[in-house]
Amino acid sequence: MTYVRRAYVAMDTRIDMAGWREGASEQELVRALDDAVGAFYEVEAVTTRFRLDSDVARIAATPGMWLRVSPHVWYPLQVALWLAEWTDGRFDPACGHHLAALGFDRDYQTGKRLSWPECSPDVTFRDVELDPARTAVRTRRPLLLDLGAVAKGYAVDLALARLRGAQLDGALVNAGGDLAAFGSAPDGGPWEVEVRHEIPGFLPMMLRVASGSVCSSGLYARRSPRGACHLWHPRPGRAQALAATVVAPYAMMADGLATACMLVEPDELEPLCEAAGAQAKVWYQDGTSVETRGWGNGDLA
Repeated sequence: MTYVRRAYVAMDTRIDMAGWREGASEQELVRALDDAVGAFYEVEAVTTRFRLDSDVARIAATPGMWLRVSPHVWYPLQVALWLAEWTDGRFDPACGHHLAALGFDRDYQTGKRLSWPECSPDVTFRDVELDPARTAVRTRRPLLLDLGAVAKGYAVDLALARLRGAQLDGALVNAGGDLAAFGSAPDGGPWEVEVRHEIPGFLPMMLRVASGSVCSSGLYARRSPRGACHLWHPRPGRAQALAATVVAPYAMMADGLATACMLVEPDELEPLCEAAGAQAKVWYQDGTSVETRGWGNGDLA
């Protein structure tokens, strides 16, 4: 049995990948992992708001016009809009201009501050229109999309699909806490995933993942140079969430839900996750936590 681990950087995140296969050479597995990580670079190129030639930047520059977009934008955007509809706009991908105003306005690779076309201050996801026949997007008013809450999970899914295609016996892809796995770990059992949240009183917990995704989000995760949190919350609710962890069949949904679960009220957690086929646990500022039914019951498939 040959087992290989590799680390990369993409989408402003450390990417850790591991895989194994009986009878394979180390060189074969290295090639498989190097090919799979290409999914992150491809997704980043079209979904980032920090490249003027990305699909997201082109949409911002041409309000009112239909633009055909890459599948790497089309599929994450559909999930983002579903979450926006379910949460009545508390999760909103049309928040790029708000994040830029909070200080998230620099390219992590160059450090340069970027400027975008002026956006209408009150735009929402309802200003985004889709044409499924052409995989085209149009915005009714000037706006800047931010797909950060779903695009990274989508890239995790793509990378894992490539590793499946390479006939690995098992693999795991971890993009800064957004991870997915298939097959067994090298010891023959489920993959063991340790979840850590940098919040008061949190004790690391171990999840056993046979196949599927685990994604986490927290207020501590990213701060702008101004000290602002990366989480845009248009309508603060009764409970202040500090962190969330979600288990779902696919990373794109788990990634988006990890953010959405922090924006909804505790009594909305169960129906939201049920609608998405997921499980979740959320920790709050008052020291309480809420989890969906079935959370932590044995291996997570």
